[in-house]
Amino acid sequence: MKIFLTGGTGFVGTEILKYALSKDYEVTLLVRNPDKVKVKNDRIDIVVGDVLKPKTYLDKLNNVDCVVHLVGIIREIPKEGVTFQRYHFEATKMIVDAAKEGDVKRFIHMSANGARSEAITDYHKTKYLAEEYVRNSGLTYTIFKPSVIYGPGDSFINMLNDFLKKTPVFSYFGDGSYSMQPVYVADVAKIFVDAIENSDTFNKTFTVCGPEVLSYKELLRLICEVTNRKRLFIPVPEFIISFMITLFGKFQWFPLTRDQFEMLREGNTCENMEIYKLLQFEPKNIKDTLKKYLK
Repeated sequence: MKIFLTGGTGFVGTEILKYALSKDYEVTLLVRNPDKVKVKNDRIDIVVGDVLKPKTYLDKLNNVDCVVHLVGIIREIPKEGVTFQRYHFEATKMIVDAAKEGDVKRFIHMSANGARSEAITDYHKTKYLAEEYVRNSGLTYTIFKPSVIYGPGDSFINMLNDFLKKTPVFSYFGDGSYSMQPVYVADVAKIFVDAIENSDTFNKTFTVCGPEVLSYKELLRLICEVTNRKRLFIPVPEFIISFMITLFGKFQWFPLTRDQFEMLREGNTCENMEIYKLLQFEPKNIKDTLKKYLK
């Protein structure tokens, strides 16, 4: 089995790459910077290119069995051309069209839980546009929509943990009741790779969540529990956070954008766990997993 992987140097992509290699798959890895490849293996063919420039990788799609497309961004940098429209929709359109030209039959796509046509945020709207393009492509697709993905090196739980290390008092947004269902990165990798040859996943869309629903405040308390810290939590009204985002949200140093805040407020949970039944495995428990690496 030969797969073509985009976004393979990122947090999730690196885990998918490792798991694909463990199943003896051959991987063509599209990267802009080869120095960011964290895995070394003779079955990796590194292609230096850009998903937005199909000419840099089109010839590498010949004789590929499946494209696994992970490219996405969490915040925009408009001055650098880094926008949701470009990296969610346009990049997906280009790799889908290139896959069809290269006669690739199978396409695995990473979207996001909450992506829908009537979404509040541009992040979710553009993710949905990409989903629709994949669904209407004629390729044998599978679309996965993960909730918050956590694990060593993630940009959310580790960020919260770093903040909690530095202060005995921590503020949370509103009443802290925003719900989420974090899923472990190794489980996500297994899902993406095991679905490639599983016909029960063909031409379907799945949400991907972990087994526990936590509020934002409960997650903060869990982090403190597994790291043996005691912290005082103080609520900050939403209007103050909203005002600060208005002032500073466009700056890279500020940890929260308007889209991220709105997505946190609307929650991030799954209605069903069908994918685990199809692939016949149990997702990892977040508390047990955090204990293994969070310090």
